[in-house]
Amino acid sequence: MPLATEHEIQASYRDRAVAERYIANRFESELMRLLHERQVGVVNGVMGAHRPGRTLEIAPGPGRLTRDVRPAGELACLEYNEAMIAQGRAACPESVRWVQGNAFELPFEPETFDFAYSFRFIRHFHRDDRRRLHDQIRRVLRPGATFVFDAVNRAVSEPLRLADPAAYPIYDKLYASADEIRAELREDGFDMVACLPVQRRFAAQYRAQVLLGPRSRLIARAVIRTLERLGGREPLEWIVTCRRE
Repeated sequence: MPLATEHEIQASYRDRAVAERYIANRFESELMRLLHERQVGVVNGVMGAHRPGRTLEIAPGPGRLTRDVRPAGELACLEYNEAMIAQGRAACPESVRWVQGNAFELPFEPETFDFAYSFRFIRHFHRDDRRRLHDQIRRVLRPGATFVFDAVNRAVSEPLRLADPAAYPIYDKLYASADEIRAELREDGFDMVACLPVQRRFAAQYRAQVLLGPRSRLIARAVIRTLERLGGREPLEWIVTCRRE
């Protein structure tokens, strides 16, 4: 069974070698680079539009996004793994405040932050634990504050997981639609305001990565981004923007 509990997820990232390889693994393909660029774009878009005085990044790992975001004010990064924090501190601006702690028990006062975001984290948990995380995030956000995270599309991702279960050792919640995401957020005290589709022609983009990537990263990049601009009905993931009620 895929890892899904709080302690299983923590243990899976405990090895120092995982922290050291994390960034390289996340940028090993143009598809992953595309996803990263879209995530950074949404976060920087919120920062530019709303100018949050205090921002919280939850489970940043070694600062994959942290290195590229442009905070309008203070940025705090809450990470459980000490090895990830060490990597992040070495690579990110000194102005970033790194906090070791548990996202299920956020060590901040109520209504501290104007903006929070988290990627490749909340989706790893079942519904009861996602509700616990949402409750904590809602507690530390001010009313009307923005929260951004990622969600995985069942229609595209489930066949991949059924075909090769070993490639997905950690659980991901798979959503049937943006409406399902909206309903879950509403139950937990958030209003969804945007749902950006990413990797919108995944099958064709993946083939381009496999066939063209080993020959020319530039050509693979151009083809993958052209396919993204063409759009499609079923993306691999969504980047979700919501507002605390």
